[in-house]
Amino acid sequence: MNKRQKRRGLSYAGRRTVNGLVFLSPWLIGVTAFFVYPFISTFLYMFHDVTLEPGGMKMEFTGLKNLQEVFINSPTNVRMITEALASSFGTVILIMLFSIFAAVLLNQKFHGRAVVRAIFALPIIVSSGILLSVFKEDLFVRSIQSDPSTIFQSTALQDMLQSFGLDVTLVQSISDMINRIMDIVWQSGVQILLFLAALQSVPRVLYEVSSAEGATTWQTFWKVTIPLISPYILLNGLYSIIDSFTFYDNPVMKEVMNQFNDMNYEVSSALSMVYFAIVLVITLAAAGLASRHVYSAEK
Repeated sequence: MNKRQKRRGLSYAGRRTVNGLVFLSPWLIGVTAFFVYPFISTFLYMFHDVTLEPGGMKMEFTGLKNLQEVFINSPTNVRMITEALASSFGTVILIMLFSIFAAVLLNQKFHGRAVVRAIFALPIIVSSGILLSVFKEDLFVRSIQSDPSTIFQSTALQDMLQSFGLDVTLVQSISDMINRIMDIVWQSGVQILLFLAALQSVPRVLYEVSSAEGATTWQTFWKVTIPLISPYILLNGLYSIIDSFTFYDNPVMKEVMNQFNDMNYEVSSALSMVYFAIVLVITLAAAGLASRHVYSAEK
């Protein structure tokens, strides 16, 4: 065996390394072409004045001028980022709660379960935010055409809650949550699938032991199910943070695209890079804090 390996010039470990690189080569090429190179270009644009000329793109170094233009000369951008982060945090919490609730329901045995699971998997298959926007607009138009007094918003509920004397801020918060129901359902497809896989991986014998010990279903859920699926909670939480912060209706993402379409490449790059750094810090902080409470069989 050793003679054959020497003849081929590679050891067994070397051949495994080569096979691994070949297997990962499509991913490495894709990441380099569609992430690393654009990321480096965007980082350079942030410190240059970029103009398009017949001979190509001209870049003139300007230092921190673009950052000053985005965050000092245009203070509305700071407020826009702050509001976007606050809104995204609320969305992440709602997505996580809805995902685990839907996964628990889909994990039960009932007639038509396969069809219902397929319906919840549609957002994964058709994940375009533009399609969701078109779908919502079409549904809004159809609701008005069918009944002029009905709109695809929570105005009626908002009026009713205000008539009960509830605080305006609370009513507005409830209204915003209801108005985002479709977005939340649309963004929960991957999380529901992962939670469903996590629930099915929990050994049934643990539920039988809990039942034999006299634990209620509620106690079993918090003492058995939640700890065992906590790695998936961490994974879904990080995925939801990144997905919500970069969703199509995020005001920061809209502003970045508007600046890019207006050929203000340096302004768009500065805003996107700072927003990227903020999202990266939040994601790493969330991963560090949540990982301390994740169940591990080795502990």
